[in-house]
Amino acid sequence: MDYLELLPSDAKSLKQSLKAIYRQDGKKEEIDLSYEKLSQITQNRYDIIFSHEILDGEALLLKNVSDFLVVNDSFYVFYRKKLDLKFKGKSLQIGSPLVQATVTVSNAQASFYIDDVVNSVFPLPFRDSSFDTVIISEVLDYDIIREASRVVKKSGKAYLIINAFKGVRPAEAVRAFSIKFIPLFVKELNGFWIIEGKKKG
Repeated sequence: MDYLELLPSDAKSLKQSLKAIYRQDGKKEEIDLSYEKLSQITQNRYDIIFSHEILDGEALLLKNVSDFLVVNDSFYVFYRKKLDLKFKGKSLQIGSPLVQATVTVSNAQASFYIDDVVNSVFPLPFRDSSFDTVIISEVLDYDIIREASRVVKKSGKAYLIINAFKGVRPAEAVRAFSIKFIPLFVKELNGFWIIEGKKKG
């Protein structure tokens, strides 16, 4: 059996993970997660991933590379939530399926009202500038933010949606989002921070 443990144990999102310990057949390997998270983690498949607190979108993406996901000493269970937001044009949602979208990159377990679910993590299986809108739902990861920027059209919009009760400060989410997008506004809706932005450059 092999497993991956995300550290430090007091982190509140994948972005706050600094390293991972991979164990297989009595061997131990430390993985540096200082800069890249999902691209590093998703290179392999694991029997179990042990994690600190993470956002639901992050958990659903990790479920694509692990048979079991344990978050804070309990098996991860996805609770269905929905936000009533409408987007124009062809839209892509990455992470937790909170809104209606043309295509959602998530996990099959979460596909309760989404028509087209892609069980993929990194890199995203889409061409550059393929979507009018990209929604990053409950994922705070630089790899995903860079991929969202790659697949959204130059004139397109991007949204970062973060659960306001999961311990991630809005300022931290705006800083992460602003690596590839110019934030236009932040609002709160039904317990979620919604950050709208436009693609840089």
